[in-house]
Amino acid sequence: MKEVARWLIIYGLGLIALGTAGYLSNPRKAKTALYSGGGFGIITICLGVMTRRGAAWALPTALLLVTLFSLLLLWRSVVVWKAVAAGERRRVFVGSLLALMLLFSAFLLPYLFLAWRH
Repeated sequence: MKEVARWLIIYGLGLIALGTAGYLSNPRKAKTALYSGGGFGIITICLGVMTRRGAAWALPTALLLVTLFSLLLLWRSVVVWKAVAAGERRRVFVGSLLALMLLFSAFLLPYLFLAWRH
């Protein structure tokens, strides 16, 4: 479980970093990037710590929340990339950050699922 806990903490730190980058790219309009990336990053770090401490509920909770966050990221990515395709080139950076978060989630989800099943 220590390995899973470490990946949850790394994932959380990555979300905080990407959310902060999104916010800094446009502080007036990108507060949601800071709130979602930073907020969910903190929650994921806490779940990583609780997993490391052996809390039985932490891993299934992390699996559920990362799944839900991944669905949110997928939805937001589609919306942003449709806007880019329609000519809003200024949203490429935000779309890239969302895609990167989604990619991290896509790699973490199977790992969490396999750890939970064992």
